[in-house]
Amino acid sequence: MSGHDRQYYFIINPISGGKDKSNVTETIASILEEKKIKYDFGWWNNGVSVKDLIKDATTKGFNTLVAVGGDGTINHVARELIYSRFYMGIIPLGSGNGFARHLGIKGHLNEQVEALINGKVQKIDSGSCNGQFFINVSGVGFDAHISHLFASSKNRGLANYAKLSLREGRTYKEEDFQIEIDGKQIQEKAFLISIANGSQWGNEFHIAPDAELNDGKLHCCLLKKPPLLAIPVLIKRFLTGDIAESKYYKDLPFSELVITRKKKGAVHLDGEPHIMDEVLNYKVLKDSINILENN
Repeated sequence: MSGHDRQYYFIINPISGGKDKSNVTETIASILEEKKIKYDFGWWNNGVSVKDLIKDATTKGFNTLVAVGGDGTINHVARELIYSRFYMGIIPLGSGNGFARHLGIKGHLNEQVEALINGKVQKIDSGSCNGQFFINVSGVGFDAHISHLFASSKNRGLANYAKLSLREGRTYKEEDFQIEIDGKQIQEKAFLISIANGSQWGNEFHIAPDAELNDGKLHCCLLKKPPLLAIPVLIKRFLTGDIAESKYYKDLPFSELVITRKKKGAVHLDGEPHIMDEVLNYKVLKDSINILENN
């Protein structure tokens, strides 16, 4: 099915990324009307869930659900489409847009809409932690701690996230983890553990440069707490995609993973924090989502 034969239902998160969405529908509508492509919009507001919007879309005959927002919005749409026949598209309007960047979806809104129409469908993997879904990255340790603080903050955007990270990073300590990875037991002390399906957190910070979305694997990425003087070099490695060269980093691909920590606490799923038990069971959900990627 070509992009012109698909019918697009856009699920818009009005608060994602702290960005104004007032011109979004106008731009999308003008492009699709010119091409005579069927479309509609649904706003994810208080009292209207993503599940409600998807039910509305599929009842009306739409076959392509488009998440308009950040990784959290993408998560909420994708979790409703696991192992379904429907297609999923993305218009990235979040703070970091890590998953969209992995798929090559960048540029201005009109370019993103054109890429959506011209994009090809591929089946990709996703993941679960204790039965809860994620599509890009889940995290334990420091990044989960920051996600928990960020979610309750009144200020959104990259600047506030960076401010929280700098403030909390000074005192946050490494934790002891027992890890069972595809049946093999290891002990690790880590500042954070990211479980990655996609390659980056967002804003070109590559936590798992070797990650692929359709290889049946997730990546267990462990980071030790670096000394203060090593942080600039570490940040550069994240941005250039060669973090694997750092002695503070380790990447362990897996199909099944069990992480045991000393107490329950924060875990993030695509940036959204959850309080979970001491034992965390991660699994790959192979070929679970029909995603539209940029060619």
